[in-house]
Amino acid sequence: MKEQSSIHYAEFSLIKGGLLFRLLVWMRLMRPDLEPLYSRAIIFALLTWLPLLVLSAMQGLAVGGSIKIPFLYDITVSVRLLLALPLLIVAEQMVDSRSHEVICHFIESGLVDDKEAPKYESIVRQVQRIANSIPVEGVILALVIVNSAFLRLEFSGVSSTWQFLVSPSGITRTPAGWWHLVVCIPVFQFLLVRWLYRYLIWCWFLWRVSLLDLRLVSTHPDRVGGLAFLGVLQVKFCPIVFALASVLSAYVGQEILFGGAVLKQYTMMILGNVFLILTIFLGPYLVFSLKLFEIKRRGFLEYSAMANDYTRSFHQKWIRGEAPEGEHLLGSSDIQSLADLSNSFAIVRDMRLVPFDLKLTIIPYAACAVIPFLPLALTVFPIEEIVGKIFEILL
Repeated sequence: MKEQSSIHYAEFSLIKGGLLFRLLVWMRLMRPDLEPLYSRAIIFALLTWLPLLVLSAMQGLAVGGSIKIPFLYDITVSVRLLLALPLLIVAEQMVDSRSHEVICHFIESGLVDDKEAPKYESIVRQVQRIANSIPVEGVILALVIVNSAFLRLEFSGVSSTWQFLVSPSGITRTPAGWWHLVVCIPVFQFLLVRWLYRYLIWCWFLWRVSLLDLRLVSTHPDRVGGLAFLGVLQVKFCPIVFALASVLSAYVGQEILFGGAVLKQYTMMILGNVFLILTIFLGPYLVFSLKLFEIKRRGFLEYSAMANDYTRSFHQKWIRGEAPEGEHLLGSSDIQSLADLSNSFAIVRDMRLVPFDLKLTIIPYAACAVIPFLPLALTVFPIEEIVGKIFEILL
């Protein structure tokens, strides 16, 4: 059964499907195995950012001039197109390989037994069909185009930028501004919403699987009934978290440089961003908490009863002297059995109610949400002061 299931689920993919996937394969920009990954990321970055640089330079809006924000000073746009956008593409292969392993592991590990296998297969088939939906990605594309066309035409500023030129006769959008509106914004938003769509599918999969009668074991060494492998997959979403946090950090940095803001104003926003990230990416795994609580409660009672029987027998045999004549405690397997029982009971007692832990999951997510904001500390503590303090401490 396990061997057949492994073969049956071998073709599952959360990423390989949909309108964009088929279009890129048809254009020979990508093979069905998602390669070449980094070349595609670079192509998307250059397709969006490079024309902006060229068009801005042709008008003298790339570096200086009389405008308030030249193109190369627009940190938000550059970070979004040169860092965040490639990360959204690089994350595809990371998540795809891990999600495939998770799908197969539920069967191969025996968590889903033969009785529940048909239900599980039905869930996987639905996930695959929804993830590969061309009409859904078509709707996403239409929505981001409509958003760019009708919701971003306004300009409320009073000074010229590389996107808009303000003159007594009115406000005009520059060629670079048009490229940003027609190409850059839709491409980035499409990739972002496409990821959101697939993540919601994955959350739905987790919820459906949590309703199955899984064969969880309270004494599993991972201290989460055998579900710790789920946390390994979730960490693969970290590049997306880093990408979004980088865009937000770039926006704050630009407000500090050109808007007269100070970092302290955004403290609550940064903390709120970390909390929101942890909630969005770890919250869905709480669907297993009730099941894990029940497994822990049942295991605690079962192993408590077993421990009572064994320790009572051990006490009578070795403490009260009821051991058979000639049998010695030294070298007896009773001691090892008692230690093994104690270890099993400790695992049940320490069993977590969520399939992730602090070191392997929570800290990486928090780090990806915070690290992009660290360069902003230079607006509060100049680099000379930081370096001086370091040398003062070390020397």
